[in-house]
Amino acid sequence: MSLFVILYVWQNIEVVKTGIECRRLGERESRLLDEQARLRLEIERYRRMGMVEEYARSKGLRQLRPGDFAIMAVSETDAE
Repeated sequence: MSLFVILYVWQNIEVVKTGIECRRLGERESRLLDEQARLRLEIERYRRMGMVEEYARSKGLRQLRPGDFAIMAVSETDAE
């Protein structure tokens, strides 16, 4: 009879532990979904060209001007 009591108590303890673990994992899933939504929003924000330009300016970059680069013509004979 005492074996049945021990098994009953053990079973209830396992059920409680499983419930706690399930709740903990549910909370973690919720946090991860919130973070995913935040990251998706941030990705979309950085896809806008204005944000890219603003970020570049904050890092000291500027737009190219016509004098910033040179165009060179290369003929096939020059390439060999």
